[in-house]
Order: sequence, then C-alpha cells, then structure tokens
Amino acid sequence: MAMASVASRTALTSTSFSGKQVKSNAPRQLVLSRKVANVKANYSPRAPKPSDGMGSISAKKRLVFTRRPASEVSEMITPVVEDIESTQTDFIAETQLPTHGGFFRVRAYRHWVNGFPTEPLAIVHGDVEGMEEVPVRVHDACFTSEVLGSMKCDCAEQLQQALNYIQDNGPGVVVYLQQEGRGIGLANKIAAYMMQEQGHDTVDANRVLGLPDDCREYTAVAEMIKDMNIKSIKLITNNPRKINCLTDLGVNVADRIACLIDSNEVNDGYLKAKANRMDHMMDHMN
Repeated sequence: MAMASVASRTALTSTSFSGKQVKSNAPRQLVLSRKVANVKANYSPRAPKPSDGMGSISAKKRLVFTRRPASEVSEMITPVVEDIESTQTDFIAETQLPTHGGFFRVRAYRHWVNGFPTEPLAIVHGDVEGMEEVPVRVHDACFTSEVLGSMKCDCAEQLQQALNYIQDNGPGVVVYLQQEGRGIGLANKIAAYMMQEQGHDTVDANRVLGLPDDCREYTAVAEMIKDMNIKSIKLITNNPRKINCLTDLGVNVADRIACLIDSNEVNDGYLKAKANRMDHMMDHMN
C-alpha cells in the first residue's frame, strides 16, 4: 500500500520552472541550455600519448561513447576519443553548508566540454580569495566508495582526509568533479570491476574493455581557481599527471601535499598498481 501511495503522489506532482507549472504525468527531462559565457577557453588538438592500449589520454581530449545493441560487455562499450574544442565554466551559486565535519562554503559551477555539462563544486573552508599557496584537493567523484562504502579503492578516505586537512590547515579548497572512474563513467567502472574479478588490475581492466587508463580533464579546476582569485596552490595529491595537467593549464602549483591512505585487505593490489603502473607518489606501498 505504501508503495502505491508513493506512485500516486509522483504521478500528480507538478514542478515549477521560471514560474510555469509543468505537470509530470508524462516522461520529461530537464535540459540545460548554455547561455552567455563568463569563463571560456579553447584548445587546439594534441595527439594522445602513445602507450599500450589507449593508455592515459591527453587532458585536452575527451572520451565519448556510441550506443548500439549488445550481448556482452565488450560490445556495449564503444569508446571514441575526440578533441576538446571548447570549454566553458560558469559560476552558479554559493551557500553555507553545515556538515557533520564542520561548516563549509560550497560554490557550485556548471562546466561545459564540447557542449556537454557537468556540475563541479568548490568546497571551501575559510577565505581563500587573493591568497597564495592555498591547499587544494582536486577530487573526482567515486560513488562506489563515497556512497556505498566500497573497500576496493581509497577515494572516500582521501576525500575525508582532504576535508579534514583544509579545516585544520586552512583556508583551503576541495574541488569535487564529476569524473567517475578516472573519467570513464560509473557504468564502465562497474564493467572494469568485473574484469578485476577475473584477475586484471585496475589498469589492465580498463584496457581489456578498450578504455583509457585515465581520461580526466581539469579545465574546470583552472577556471574555478581563477574565479576565486587564488594566486597559487599546494596541491593535495599523489598523482603526477594531475600536477602536470594543472600546470599546463596555467595553475601555479607551488607545492605538493601527499594524500596517503593505508591499504586494506581488499584494495592493496589497487594501490600498488597506482604506485607501480601509474607512477603515483606512494612510497608507503613499495
């Protein structure tokens, strides 16, 4: 009975957009249109770095997928790498957010890559505007660990460590990006997990599926840092690719702060693969 009641209420719900009532008894979706830009950058194409398989593609390219009928995983995933021809990052709103770990300012942005939007956040502690050597963590979303509590990676622990750090050593910022699975997306990450169950490590699991090792891009970060008038940063990371990408985008990375997490009985192999195969600076895993 309770579920029937919920379904009935859902069918009768109406939602207001710009003062107009839109009845929801037919399938609808919210479509975002891109308007006047206040932050924009254009990049010329650059060939991806050669490696086994697709490897880590250039941060000036993006991964796109085509849809087709499939009977097995290898057919479901059809990745294509395209040049990033345009990006745009717009500030949307800021709010004070009380959390179980303290108070933060949350600044919401909308970031467009070749016309497709994501919504990155700047989670800010203290007054960072105009400051130098601000501790900044650039963190990519990980639904499996941050929501479901997965033990297969160290992402949730790194996020919490960074939030604690900017509170204790602030002012600072955690930039939260919607780039699940090193940019391949949540569904593809689950497919890669299936490959890991067959014995592949985190790098080879992607390659078996025809996916890149890493395809994250950071133009939003550069524009968000510029928008907050941060002069230079201390990047909270173990990943040299992230340092190089941000430096190439003009971010003044003055120093690095390690973000080391001890392994557990599940993710020891994952962390060792990051250290040994992706050159993450994680001496504690050697």
